[in-house]
Amino acid sequence: MSNAITGTLQLGTELGGRYKLVVVTATVGTASDTITLTAATHGITAITTLVGAVITGGLDAEFSNIQVSFSGLVLTVVSIENDGTAATNFTGTTVSIAVIGTM
Repeated sequence: MSNAITGTLQLGTELGGRYKLVVVTATVGTASDTITLTAATHGITAITTLVGAVITGGLDAEFSNIQVSFSGLVLTVVSIENDGTAATNFTGTTVSIAVIGTM
């Protein structure tokens, strides 16, 4: 089951031309969450590259890895336990995700 969560803008830095580095943070709550970026909130109209993603809180055996993908302006965050199965405990689980997008 996928859950829509809010990505809070932490950084929005313009690069050369029409590109922008955007870093968002979010609290995840299921094994598969989605974050929708918007031009009004995040300053980009398309994601061109996923730069990286890290767990910033709640790292433990039941939440030890994340995989992030994107389609359009939607980021999908898959949370995984250290044994490779879907994560089951989301106490204090936060992530930071960086993308490059176009304005």
